[in-house]
Amino acid sequence: MDSYKMSHVQIKMDKYIKKREEIKDALDEKYNGKKASRAINSGSYAKHTAVNVKFDIDVCQPFLRSSFETLEAMADDVFDFFMNDYEDSELVKYKTKKQRVSVGLTFLIDGEEVGMDIVPSRELLEDDYKVTNRLNLHVRAKGTEPATSTQTNIQKHIELISGKGDEREIIRLLKVWNITKNSGKKLKSFFIELITIRACEDYSGEKLNGLWERLQMVMEFIRDEIESIQLKDPANSNNIVSNTLTATEKSNLSYDMKVMLDRISENDENLKVYFSVNDKFDNEDDESKIGASILSTKSFS
Repeated sequence: MDSYKMSHVQIKMDKYIKKREEIKDALDEKYNGKKASRAINSGSYAKHTAVNVKFDIDVCQPFLRSSFETLEAMADDVFDFFMNDYEDSELVKYKTKKQRVSVGLTFLIDGEEVGMDIVPSRELLEDDYKVTNRLNLHVRAKGTEPATSTQTNIQKHIELISGKGDEREIIRLLKVWNITKNSGKKLKSFFIELITIRACEDYSGEKLNGLWERLQMVMEFIRDEIESIQLKDPANSNNIVSNTLTATEKSNLSYDMKVMLDRISENDENLKVYFSVNDKFDNEDDESKIGASILSTKSFS
């Protein structure tokens, strides 16, 4: 049964990746002469921090500086393309939507919905992207917040995680908890990545043995430091990622970590309550493999 589930999920993942490449091909054809490069993978699959409880796949399309007069025009053009021109029998057209920095697509593949976010971006200066990988994004208005722009560097984000196998394991576990057990109080994946890396960088205690000790250390760091720590986007120092949480949300997160640590200390079987997904899939070096996590407490030793 386990091998069947493993094969079934892997087949689905292969189909999702194939769909992503079809989208890249469509962007290539539509924007030939306007793009700074072929669309690039972004998000958790590019960083090898994906988990097998959520199958959203992100793609970023870099455009030349001269391709559009404004960032808003760029973002609207990509939305209009997928809403009006792009044809795909698996695309749920009416669910195509404008999001803050992306176009949200929904596909129905083998009876299951899978989301794909297309992030339009534009190089800062003409021919700058090939040298620096820097990109500007249009940020749509939300509520009382006006439209604006933000700078990013997806390659820097990927390099931030590269080679950090221990950190990736912890990031996956915290993402599993965030998706399945966090009572709808979803944290941004980038925030989870940054605070995990900071916890590991700041740790100066005795050598940690095993996955549980590393996870425990990060959870204790979040519990103790979340209300005062400042986490900056390494690609844009003006983007304070820790500010995506309010003071109340930070206090609640600290409390959630305390409760989990206390419950696990009382009974290590509670690890499976908070971090229970299939551990058969390894996303460490192959993006077509689904990210691993924990089923049994022995995996933490």
